[in-house]
Amino acid sequence: MLWPVLGFLSLCAVSACSSFIGLDRRNSTGLTTAVTWDPKSLTLLGQRVFILSAEIHPWRLPGNPNLWSDIFQKVKANGFNTVSFYVNWATHFPTPSTNGGQGDFQAGTYRDIQGFIDAAKNAGLWLIARPGPYINGETTGGGFPGWVGNIAGNLRDNNAAYQQAWTPYMTAITKIIAKNQISNGGPIILVQAENEFSASTSHNIYMQAILDLYKANGIVVPITFNDQHSGGTGNFSPDKPGTHVNIYCGDSYPSGQVQSDYYSLHLAAAPSNPLCLAEFGGGFLLNWGSVAMGGTGYEKYYNIATGGGQTNVDYENIFYKENYAQTATILSIYMVFGGTNWGQTMEPTVYTSYEYGGGIGESRVATQKMNEMRLQGLFLRVARDLLGATLIANGTNYTTSNLIHTAEVRNLNTGAAFYFARHDTSTSTALTTTQLTIKTSTGTLLVPTSGTLTFNALDSKILVTDFVFGLNKVRVLYSTAEIMTWTTIGTTDYLILFAPPGQTGETAIQLSSPVLNLSAFPNISSRSANGLLTLNYAVGGVKVVPIQNGNNTLTVIIMDKNTAKKWHAPILSATGTFADYFSIGTNDTTLVGGPYLVRTAAISGNTLQMTGDLNGTTVIQAIVPSSVTAMTWNSQSLAVSKNSTGIMTATATPPSGAPSLPALTNWKVAGSLPEISPNFDDSSFVTCDLTTTNYTNLPVLAGNRVLYSQQYGFYGGNLIWRGHFTATGTETAITTTVQSGFAGGYSAWINGVFLGSSQGSPTVSVTTDTWKLASSMLRVGQDNVFVILQDHMGIVETSTSSGKEPRGIRGFQIVGSSATFNLWKLQGNQGGAANTPDTFRGYLNEGGLYAERIGAHLPGFPDSTWASGTPFSGGGVKGAGVNFFRTTFNLGVPAGIDMPIRLSITPSAKTSNFRAQIYLNGWQVGKYINNIGPQTLFVLPAGILRRNSVNTLALSLWALDVGGASIAGISLVSDGIFGSSFPFTDYVTPDYADQSKSRPVPVVNNPM
Repeated sequence: MLWPVLGFLSLCAVSACSSFIGLDRRNSTGLTTAVTWDPKSLTLLGQRVFILSAEIHPWRLPGNPNLWSDIFQKVKANGFNTVSFYVNWATHFPTPSTNGGQGDFQAGTYRDIQGFIDAAKNAGLWLIARPGPYINGETTGGGFPGWVGNIAGNLRDNNAAYQQAWTPYMTAITKIIAKNQISNGGPIILVQAENEFSASTSHNIYMQAILDLYKANGIVVPITFNDQHSGGTGNFSPDKPGTHVNIYCGDSYPSGQVQSDYYSLHLAAAPSNPLCLAEFGGGFLLNWGSVAMGGTGYEKYYNIATGGGQTNVDYENIFYKENYAQTATILSIYMVFGGTNWGQTMEPTVYTSYEYGGGIGESRVATQKMNEMRLQGLFLRVARDLLGATLIANGTNYTTSNLIHTAEVRNLNTGAAFYFARHDTSTSTALTTTQLTIKTSTGTLLVPTSGTLTFNALDSKILVTDFVFGLNKVRVLYSTAEIMTWTTIGTTDYLILFAPPGQTGETAIQLSSPVLNLSAFPNISSRSANGLLTLNYAVGGVKVVPIQNGNNTLTVIIMDKNTAKKWHAPILSATGTFADYFSIGTNDTTLVGGPYLVRTAAISGNTLQMTGDLNGTTVIQAIVPSSVTAMTWNSQSLAVSKNSTGIMTATATPPSGAPSLPALTNWKVAGSLPEISPNFDDSSFVTCDLTTTNYTNLPVLAGNRVLYSQQYGFYGGNLIWRGHFTATGTETAITTTVQSGFAGGYSAWINGVFLGSSQGSPTVSVTTDTWKLASSMLRVGQDNVFVILQDHMGIVETSTSSGKEPRGIRGFQIVGSSATFNLWKLQGNQGGAANTPDTFRGYLNEGGLYAERIGAHLPGFPDSTWASGTPFSGGGVKGAGVNFFRTTFNLGVPAGIDMPIRLSITPSAKTSNFRAQIYLNGWQVGKYINNIGPQTLFVLPAGILRRNSVNTLALSLWALDVGGASIAGISLVSDGIFGSSFPFTDYVTPDYADQSKSRPVPVVNNPM
């Protein structure tokens, strides 16, 4: 999170602004002209473009990769033109030599980066690639595979061992990126080097090595950098000496509080670049136990008007517009679709849901936040003069009320200006009225000339002056209502204006001889003088005002903001490499009101053809050329009517037949912790015989062995440790220090007798515990087995060069005896990272529980000999230990329906200490900790969730108390029923039969 909070921007000194203007020149990498830049904006293929980007991560949508297209289409339809994405090294290189050093980018999986890129291009989205090697991103190891921590020396540094580790991955991913650059007809326009990184002399050498590798492998588009906590000093900026990238960026997460002065920092750090925010908070991460249990926890980020600290739709309205006011023209929202930390992909501060409060929820439902983004994105798409504009000044002296802050951003070449107005205190909930002083081509004015501007609680407005648009080059002298978009349909220019419900607007348009009839609009008045038509109006619903000006036709459409949020301006489908991205000098769209989502629009002959999604029976309004007389929705012809203003109206009804959700019954159960028995054969477990470690910052605290799971090839999931010693009979206790990560816990047994558990805390990563031994627990003169079941919470993000942190037992000691452990054995996921039987889902999908190792989480596992049992009251786990439960269910979702489904867990009393893992058709899609929370709703990802065949649901239930545990309740819940054009298909993934030969032969274990 870059750039400290310095308060809102003060007036720009004339000298500073002038020097910034003087830097207006074109820059390029010298390797391509497809992407160039100056201090104002990027230019793509010769056209200035505002980069409004949505952060989306390929691996966080674990279901059918075809669903990337669903998310991308929703992103494009809701105002964004770009997607920024991390690539997660850990998912592609489970070992240093994966696929001979080429990595695993298997087609048809979440690792299919080429498929991800293709889906974005098909949706008409540019891409910003962020491959690392370090990405942070609240994913395990910050994107580093577990084995990287084992190397000697620092990470993220000029360390030869580290460079040897990252070079194969960065070579492989860079080659994929290079062939998909815009210069090769692909969608990638920028590539980031490293991520949120602080500089020193040695770091400069490391960064230069990344830049050199990029260029050696064919990267020709600009290379960017996301600085962190630099105070604007400009790490790796092209305007600073030393190693540098092409475009320097920052990030910020104001979370509805006070926003930074990015503009001044930008001038100091990188004046030759456009102001770029590589990450700006679309929400914020939540930690284990951070909020009251229920839902995912992220629900609070969608609340309306709850004041400071929120990242709801009001936050978008205020803070994103403030970024534009500070001349940001590259803005990437982190996250827009956060997705799911499935399996072992999370790092220790976050839980399964990574929804992040993004505009698209974890279950792929576009929230009200996307409606606000559509309004902003459509305006940015057509406000082209903003891309060459300069911040002139700002403050509270523009308005008649000193409670309102205004920034004046002006294009000095065209004269167009944009006044960004909001409450001076960003979190203000006051109702404030005022007038604004503006400068226009006809002079200085105080507007509105009739009435006042009203700012509701948490409000912000963009007012334009000398805004020229359309086929007929119409000039809006000023407007106190905001512009949603404009387009030209046939020979008529359309302008859509909006203001919050209950407010008024005043719009002055330069027209020499306007003719209009307002008899149907009692809330609109007009006056015309000296070639200026001024409209005054109260907003509400949709008002279509045709205006004839000589031989030219202009139609002004006035809406209240709530209505405007239901309108869309889809780009009409066309042919050509980048035809669906933009048309130079035009805005070839149609205007559509009503649908939840418009995915595509095209005009074929006399028919407007649209595809998209409905959340119920919907009245669709469309503004089309006069030649268009018919409409289809998802290939179904609709009965239409058309009025004199050109609006065509039809009613669309989504398909019926959504099923009722089945109850989850008929559970089967088996015990899943045979390893606590002293007679368990652990000969197949890994022998832990290492005595040295490269985790020198966190050394072994006690004991004669290194018991760090990364050093034995296990990088996540439950770990089972078995320590052997010969008892003398005087042993009184065993002391252990276990490092699991935040919210981690573990249980301990001696010779099958439960000793106790470390329950875990959201703020504690490592605990030291002493387990008392009674003489009756010991087998004197024989082999004694001490067992620890550990919950691995993911590998810590390596935010500093030496910040490596092991997982496992950092210290162990037998108290009261000279006896020592003579053997330690370890088991994690079957086969570890190197030889997992499940190469499709990958090594991060499962852990070391017995049921996981034998494949009991997979569809088709033979559970006929298992006992009938329930995870609920009367069943569960009778004492400390683990049981594994399985059931099946069918849905029967018909074609044409999208029905996002989640699994709801009813929390038991917080005093009940248990942990559960949720498996759907072999995929671990949830991790629930009853005594910590907060998450109780878990997405069952479409694709993985089979619409029309049997689904297998499995649960591991680990009771950490001697009294056992049960789950209060489990049920399926739906997040809505949508009629959808998207072609949903079941995801065909390996089942038990495909992997049985690589897994241990199942042995039935009685439930605990």
